[in-house]
Order: sequence, then structure tokens, then C-alpha cells
Amino acid sequence: MRIILLLGILTLLGFKDNSVPTNPSFEEQFQIFRDLEFELNEGTDKTDLARWEEQEFLDEPFSLMYLTFGQTLEREPWTPLSDKCWDFDTEAIYDNGSYIEIIKNLERITRGELVFEDVKDYVNIEEKKAWVSFSLGSENYKWNLKIDDDWVDTDLFIKIVELTDKVKSKGRYTYFDAKGQNSVIGYETLESLRGIRYKTGLKIEWLNKNLEKTIEYRY
Repeated sequence: MRIILLLGILTLLGFKDNSVPTNPSFEEQFQIFRDLEFELNEGTDKTDLARWEEQEFLDEPFSLMYLTFGQTLEREPWTPLSDKCWDFDTEAIYDNGSYIEIIKNLERITRGELVFEDVKDYVNIEEKKAWVSFSLGSENYKWNLKIDDDWVDTDLFIKIVELTDKVKSKGRYTYFDAKGQNSVIGYETLESLRGIRYKTGLKIEWLNKNLEKTIEYRY
């Protein structure tokens, strides 16, 4: 029992073992993600996932494919490739509707567990005023948000994580550093997160204040 517990802890801390293949091909990476229940949405297929040169998938094994699973079609109707994760650009606040889009994407990747209803927002860059409101279950929420040009207020995500604790959701939001102004946000149980990390070696963490890392490079 102690050995099993230790292996679980090491996995969550990012230690790799022989379960992660060496120099996996595009097809090998794709099959591993499929085994981890990364399903492509209707109207998309593997060719939409293979939008980069194959060598790039080899140079960045698993990380590039994970990020790409979080993107959308490069043509109408711009369907998300998968609902397992979301490639989020933190420079995303422009006008009314910006925070609505964020909330709806956060709902989408829970794959039905969390349903945010009556979502509204207000964004005025010049007035430096923004808020978002919604209902979750029987509770109503309205949060004032900071304006920092067109950068998202990362406090929103901290509040959302606190809500998952409050409602005791089975899943929790996850964070993967994409080494730029975007990050990949997922939604997993402890068991499924362990599986992803074990099979891919990706350092996916629970989402808390980590999203702030993606905008620190500005300063």
C-alpha cells in the first residue's frame, strides 16, 4: 500500500517512468491520448489535429498535441477539437462578451458536470470596469473584475476553483504552462489526472494561481 501511495505522489510531482515512450511518433501520441479518453468532437478528425509539421510533434512530444487538442477548427464553424481541454490566450478581454466566452468554455470542458446559467458580463476598458455574473445550481454570483488593458483578471479562475470546492464537484480544473501568454486549462478527477501524467509525463497541475505565470513575462 505504501509503495502504491508513493508511486501516486511521484507521478503527481512530475516524475517519469517507463510508461512514457521514448521518441513517440504522432500516431503513438495520438493513440495514448485516445486511450486517455481524449475524443475529437463531431465534425473534426485527426487531420485537424495534425495542423503542425510532424517533426514539431516529435520535438515537443505530448505537449504540442495536448495544446492542439485544446484548439478549434481553423475553418467555420470553428468547432473546438475536443472538450477535454482548452488552449486559452490570457490576452482575451476586449469588450462585452469576453468573460461570457471564458465562462462558457470553462463550462464546456467539464463535459456536463458544471452548468453556468444566465451568464452576463460588462467590460469597459476605458472606464476600467468589468464584471461577470451567472448562476450555478441554486446560487447566483456576480464578481467585479480588474481591468489591465486586454489581459484577463486571473482572480476569476481562483474564484471558479473555489466554487468547485464549494459544490464538491468530482472534477477539478487543471493548468498546463504553454510557455507563452497562453495556457491549457483542463478538467479532471484526481484519478484521470494521474493517468494523463503517468502516460505522457506532462506536468499538468491543479489550477489555482498558476495562470498568473502566463502574463508575468510582460514586466
